[in-house]
Amino acid sequence: MQAQELTDEQKERLEYKVDVFSTDDKELQALWYEDRMDKMKLTGELRENYKKIVVYHAYKMERLGNPKAQLSDEQIRHEFPKQIRKLHKDVEDLLNPKQFEIHKNSWNAILKGIYQRKNWKLTN
Repeated sequence: MQAQELTDEQKERLEYKVDVFSTDDKELQALWYEDRMDKMKLTGELRENYKKIVVYHAYKMERLGNPKAQLSDEQIRHEFPKQIRKLHKDVEDLLNPKQFEIHKNSWNAILKGIYQRKNWKLTN
């Protein structure tokens, strides 16, 4: 599902919305992230490469909560920002400065939403 299917009003409401990631609504999250990629003006191979990197790191973050990982909530809370920094490092050379700023702002919103959902205190 592409972000182009969102109305202008929906796109405006979704921009950097923390509450998108304070729910488990994967479809809404995917639409929101497609909109972020549109805002970065990512197209073609660049968009695909960026998306692959993001999906890889999102999967790594999701796996932190897997029982097999045997991590406490506190350990998971500390690992999320580490994984996001790895993601930033992996995409920084791929994106221009404006795109990278949108990327970082988007992931700050995602991190805040996750922390909100888990009732964790956000510390830097």
